Amino acid sequence: MRRLLRRLGAAGLLLLALLAGLLALPASESGSRWLLGRVPGLALEDFRGRLLGDWSAGALRWQSGETRVAVEQLRVVNRLACLRQRLLCLDELSATRLQLELPPTEEASAEPLSLPEIRLPLGVAIQRLQLGSLEVNGVQQLHDLALAARLDAGGLQLSAVDLQRPALRLTLSELSLQPQGDWPLRARASLQLPPVDERPWQLDLQLDGRLLQRLELTARSQGYLDGELTGWLQPLAEGLPLELRLSATDFQTLASLPPSLRFTTLGLTASGTLTEGYGVSGSATLAGAGQPLSVVLRGSVDGGGAQVEQLQLQDSAGETLQLAGRLDWREAFAAELTLAGGAFAWQQLYPQPGVELELQQLQAAFSYADSRYRGDFDVRLLSPAGPLRLSSPLQGDGGQLQLPQLRLEAGKGRAQGELALTFAEAFGWQTRLQLAELDPAYWLRELPGRIGGQLASRGELRDGHLQLEADWALDGQLRQQPLALKGQLQGEDKRWQLPELALRLGDNRIDGRGAWGERLEGQFKLALARLDQLWPGLRGQAGGELRLGGTPAAPQGSLALQGSGLGYQDHRMAGLTLDARLDARQQATVQLDARGLRSGDTDFGQLALKGSGSLPRHSVELSLDGEPLRLALALNGGLDRRQDWRGSLSRGSLAAAGFDWQLQRPASLERSAAGRITLGAHCWQSQEASLCADSQRLLPEPQLRLRLRDFDLARLRRSLPRGTALVGRVNGDLRLDLPAGGPDGELRLDAGSGQLRIRERGQWLEIPYRQLLLTSQLRPQRIDSRLLLSGPTLGALELEARIDPRPQDKPLSGSFRLDGLDLALARPFARQVERIEGRIDGGGRLSGSLLAPVVDGRVQLRDGHLSGGELPLTFEQLQLALQIDGQQARLDGSWRSGEQGQGSIAGNLGWAGAPQMDLQIRGSRLPAVVEPYASLEVEPDLQLGLRDNRLSLGGRVAVPRGRITVRELPAQAVKVSEDARVVGEQPAPSSAPDLQMDLRLAIGEDRLRFSGFGLTADLRGNLRLRDNLDSRGTLRLENGRYRAYGQRLTLRRARLIFAGPIDQPLLDIEAIREVGDVTAGLRISGRADEPLSEVFSEPAMSQEQALSYLVLGRAPGSGGDQNMVNQAALALGLAGGAPVAGAIAERLGISDFLLESEGSGTDSSMVASGYLSEKLSLRYGVGVFEPVNVFALRYQLSKKLYLEAASGLASSLDLFYKRDY
Repeated sequence: MRRLLRRLGAAGLLLLALLAGLLALPASESGSRWLLGRVPGLALEDFRGRLLGDWSAGALRWQSGETRVAVEQLRVVNRLACLRQRLLCLDELSATRLQLELPPTEEASAEPLSLPEIRLPLGVAIQRLQLGSLEVNGVQQLHDLALAARLDAGGLQLSAVDLQRPALRLTLSELSLQPQGDWPLRARASLQLPPVDERPWQLDLQLDGRLLQRLELTARSQGYLDGELTGWLQPLAEGLPLELRLSATDFQTLASLPPSLRFTTLGLTASGTLTEGYGVSGSATLAGAGQPLSVVLRGSVDGGGAQVEQLQLQDSAGETLQLAGRLDWREAFAAELTLAGGAFAWQQLYPQPGVELELQQLQAAFSYADSRYRGDFDVRLLSPAGPLRLSSPLQGDGGQLQLPQLRLEAGKGRAQGELALTFAEAFGWQTRLQLAELDPAYWLRELPGRIGGQLASRGELRDGHLQLEADWALDGQLRQQPLALKGQLQGEDKRWQLPELALRLGDNRIDGRGAWGERLEGQFKLALARLDQLWPGLRGQAGGELRLGGTPAAPQGSLALQGSGLGYQDHRMAGLTLDARLDARQQATVQLDARGLRSGDTDFGQLALKGSGSLPRHSVELSLDGEPLRLALALNGGLDRRQDWRGSLSRGSLAAAGFDWQLQRPASLERSAAGRITLGAHCWQSQEASLCADSQRLLPEPQLRLRLRDFDLARLRRSLPRGTALVGRVNGDLRLDLPAGGPDGELRLDAGSGQLRIRERGQWLEIPYRQLLLTSQLRPQRIDSRLLLSGPTLGALELEARIDPRPQDKPLSGSFRLDGLDLALARPFARQVERIEGRIDGGGRLSGSLLAPVVDGRVQLRDGHLSGGELPLTFEQLQLALQIDGQQARLDGSWRSGEQGQGSIAGNLGWAGAPQMDLQIRGSRLPAVVEPYASLEVEPDLQLGLRDNRLSLGGRVAVPRGRITVRELPAQAVKVSEDARVVGEQPAPSSAPDLQMDLRLAIGEDRLRFSGFGLTADLRGNLRLRDNLDSRGTLRLENGRYRAYGQRLTLRRARLIFAGPIDQPLLDIEAIREVGDVTAGLRISGRADEPLSEVFSEPAMSQEQALSYLVLGRAPGSGGDQNMVNQAALALGLAGGAPVAGAIAERLGISDFLLESEGSGTDSSMVASGYLSEKLSLRYGVGVFEPVNVFALRYQLSKKLYLEAASGLASSLDLFYKRDY
């Protein structure tokens, strides 16, 4: 027994010794090496350390069958103290490279993947894991991986994860995974995608849910695509079920594409499984050119391919383009696609200015299989000259494309032939076309004609070397002129020949031939006798000759060109001479003279350009001498061996708009062979003002730096309204960079303090300002501008605006503020008003777009005053308030006028689309003065409207009291015949306003007194004015007296009856004189433009007797009485002809013509008067009862002093001084 116990004890001690030995192996470097060497397939290089501590290896390789693992520079740092917490801690686990070679995978099982519950006896904590590169089967999958991880009973937590793979970078800010139950998962990450179109692209991802059930996904895209992706997926379920929704706005796929292809809205939805297919649907809106276009997508995707059921584009008129087909990638890629459309407005999708072709119908089919494709297309278009049709079958593969039956039909004309393209090893082509009766107007409406003939060409471009053969022979008619064009071109690399070039079009000829090889030979003659035959709007004639010689290294030649009467549309050139020569010494001279340059009414004078020298050293002088611009520049420089041009702008002067600028010193100017142009620092001087520039780059991506100093604002007087001036000086700075990504710069214009001066009544009114500043910052995404104007009495204006220059409509945002702004600023723009006063306060926000701004805010005028000048009313204590809400506003206001008058205005304004207005104007006892005729009181109650660009005026205007006095007849009262013309005078264009009127006038409700033309009376009546001044109503003259033939006649009845045009009332007037029991009078009736007059009496008597009572106040008696009656009858006829006489006087140059009677009794006379000039007038009088004629000339020396020469019974020369009391 004891022996057994001793043996058992010995065996136990031996077992403990063996166990201690085994545990000691990984605690030492040699034991660790021995243990690692026992692992099958494992090999280590440069192993250092111990497995139970820190260790590293220069390389670790492991292989099992076809699976290989290689790790370089592996390092492991353990912290064994964590084992007491049942945790394996790795402070560092790093490697520079991990390579995996994996065998081909077997086909995945269709069954859903199930995950077991993982419960580890020990937790794992990795403080820092770093991997330089991961390669799978020789392909790099990611690089620069860094993370910290922990796996314990609480699950897996990853933090500070940063991994990169080619063009991708994933930053994981949070990940927690519980490996039990349904495996709950929560992740937050940021994925940096490759830039697209030089724009960054980032996705912010959120995943929440259960890995074995369903995960909710939210992703926000920024940069290239601003949008949001939401949905869910079941990553471990059979067929990967999912449902995703993408929405985005303002998406431009490529900056190089036109703005019409910008997606204003975009929405896509995908749902389903991979086995049954994912259904895909979407809708979008393209900005379009002028009108938006809609996009609709319906289809499906599965593991074997994609089905496009519908991809439709629809324009604003409802016309569509539709693509449908099938893509298959189960074995080899194959495709079947069809494209169909009607009269789709393709210019809305992809605008091409100048291309006047409209799509009528499109049919196309395309198939691809076994690396070959075939198909056909049939396109019907509408050109300016008629319908077009282009069709052909096509076939080819990866190296060629053939159109064997290419056919173009244009009306009666056609072009047909074949075209073959190759692009495998080199790009090549071969084509032959036969033309018959083809009309170029189908493409350019300016070139109608009929062309026939042949075109043939073949060639190849291989490694930058071109080989080409082409010949053409065309004839027919073009622009109703005979056409013949013939020529050949052939050659390769540096040897080319043009044996013949001959063009005949009408009276114009171009002939030539040439060769380029070891020597240069060429001669071309131009004889363009009728430029108007070549293109509409061209005119004149030109001729010249070009000669070439020498060698490519030392070419020689001359060009002589002359032209006369040249012009295009509104641009003209009286003459052109060009003489250019290059001799054997490589010395060149150029002389260009252009005379009589005009554009519209602007005379640009003469242009001269002179140049001479060689490529290494030459100079150029340019001058332009015209009305709006005088320019003189001188440049010199040369081209070096690297093809860089270096020189200087040695002299410069510029005169325009009254400013003369002189270049102070020469400025360097350089252009590199790569196209970079730089201009050195320089300054321009104009009086005390200077404009200086730092050294700057002009091309590519210009960089400009400019400084303006001490510019006197008084020099802007030509650009300001008459009678307005600015006093002050402005300084400015500009920094502007124009890279491909968009502008970047700053602008600052500071006028400091100064004055606005306005001339009134011969004196200058000064309005000082303390600050006038404009600043602007330019960025690719926005332009920020700010305007400040303030002064001690002027008030303040502050405007801030922000513009986004990228979209076509240029979105706008900003604000404005007005603080006591002086209304006197409007004086230069309201010359018809003598007195303008008031203060403007307000503020608000700006939004909308640059062309359609939206304003929200309030603006009010306080203590306003408008009077004098051409205003019939005086506006005192004027108060206006404008409440602006987007593209509409509410106006409310009131004013006082005179002692008792007051008025108000209220209504709405709108400018969304066509301007709209609805205003109510009311007033009572408003004094109205129309110098020198009338002083009235008016009481308006008006409605003023504007709809559909048509103005409407309605309501009532009462003129209850006042006085109208007409002292002399103005020129406007003389109606000149509408067909009258003055030789050499251009009649001013006239257009009646589109006015809808329904206005009621109430006249003389109290007392309205009229005096004029020998008549005094009270006016009463009512009128209704409709469209086109159509009038209805009656005006009565009551209590009236009329002076005629030296007599004061009483108005017994006087009515003006309006029933049509307002200037053609019906007259019903009786003016009488009572002599005892006899009443004699003058009766006027008929239309105002053709009145009828007759003399009557009560009791009835002859016209002669009635006229005698009317003129003499008694029955006719002696022969002298008879003569006076006859002269009165003559005067009556003369007075009735006043309108005709006035028209004749107007044609003779006599203005303000007046025909009236003067005097009384036997001193009565008929007098005609008018003005020959502003200060010189004439008068001619004929006595009615006395045979006396008087002729007088009057010259006005001043407002109150004039000189008069008169001739009648006696002649006189008098000096008169007039003063009114």
